[in-house]
Amino acid sequence: MPILTRAELEARIGSDDIVRLADRDAPAGEDAGAVQAAIDDAEHEVLAYVRKATSAPIPDPAPPALKRLVAVIARYNLWRRDVPVEHPAYVAYKDAIRELQAIAAGQVALPFDDGGSPVVSLGAGIGWAPPRVMTDAALAGMGP
Repeated sequence: MPILTRAELEARIGSDDIVRLADRDAPAGEDAGAVQAAIDDAEHEVLAYVRKATSAPIPDPAPPALKRLVAVIARYNLWRRDVPVEHPAYVAYKDAIRELQAIAAGQVALPFDDGGSPVVSLGAGIGWAPPRVMTDAALAGMGP
């Protein structure tokens, strides 16, 4: 199940921009599969972060927040990740990555589109530590 379709990407960033960015060898026209490859790569990148926070299936249709993140990353992918750091596509990409990192850390919940419960987090990690060596009994005779 795709998170974002080409039509949804066009609605978000404009079909003219998509055609221009997907034309790698102008003026021959759009390179076959360039847009879908950018969307697929963006979906995999988004899911890599989301899967750290939840094992629940992504609802169909996907939440608007995920669609937005995939669109931002797909746009950056269409730029071939070759833009200066002050370029709006790069700034938006870095913002999206920060948001994905917050999702992966469990700081941001992904709500379902239907207003239902948020996507379930896996919860806190399990920790382990060796037994304490410096106990009160071990330190009893060391004080003044």
